[in-house]
Order: sequence, then structure tokens, then C-alpha cells
Amino acid sequence: MHPPGQSGRRLAAAYAATSYDVLADGRRVCVRLGRPAPALDALLARLGAASGTFVTAWNPRSRPRPSPVNARAHRRMAARLDAAGLRRLPHEGRSLDGRWRERGFLVLDLADRDALALAEAFGQNAVVRIARGGSAVLLPTRLMGA
Repeated sequence: MHPPGQSGRRLAAAYAATSYDVLADGRRVCVRLGRPAPALDALLARLGAASGTFVTAWNPRSRPRPSPVNARAHRRMAARLDAAGLRRLPHEGRSLDGRWRERGFLVLDLADRDALALAEAFGQNAVVRIARGGSAVLLPTRLMGA
């Protein structure tokens, strides 16, 4: 969710300058790192979920890929989540300056260990997790800054 070729510190700053938008019930619920998200809390409560984790298969290692490549990776991730019986909602991560945009999923009640393994399997640097009533936090994978 950020431009390519950045160090771990710059990547973390780029994640912080991103809006993580859940698309549910015909509306967009926006989440930012380090901030409470009452609208997402209400959505999680309505869905009976304690947490949500934002994951994407787009642009592994923050290197832009052609749309067809990203679309295939997105479908593979969706199939993997569905096969595991995980509940998911569509999400879009977008940089605040509008120069970077990725599709992904908000996966409900996904354990951190499983979220990081999934992210690494798709070449991702990090995931963003939010617990109901809390603030969104960045969980870096072993790939971040490597």
C-alpha cells in the first residue's frame, strides 16, 4: 500500500499514511493506524466478530504489478480464505495522496500468527489488525525491510 523501494521505516510511514476502507452494506468504513474506529467497531459487533485484519495479495513486496497479475493473486487469496472457512469483507487500501491503491480483504477473527503466515505466503510486508474497541496496529511480517 505504498511505493516500491522503501526501507522498513519508510514502509511503516507509508502504511500510516494509508486509509484502510471496508466496503460493507453499501458504505465505506475508513480505518487509520493508531486511531479508534467506532464505525468499524459497530460493524464488527453486528457481525459478532472481536477483530478484523486487513490483508491483500496485491503488489507483493510493495512493487507494482499489472492489474491482471494482482487480480489473479486476489482471487487466489479469496479462495484460500474461503477454503479455511474464514469470514471476509472487501477492503481497499489507498494512500492519502491518492497515488497508491490496493484491493484486499478484512478478515474477521483471524489469529495474528495466521494473518502473518498468509501475508508472507503472498509476499506482503505487513497486515493491519484492529480489535473491537481498539486502534488499528501494523503487524510487520519477516519480509518488511528485508
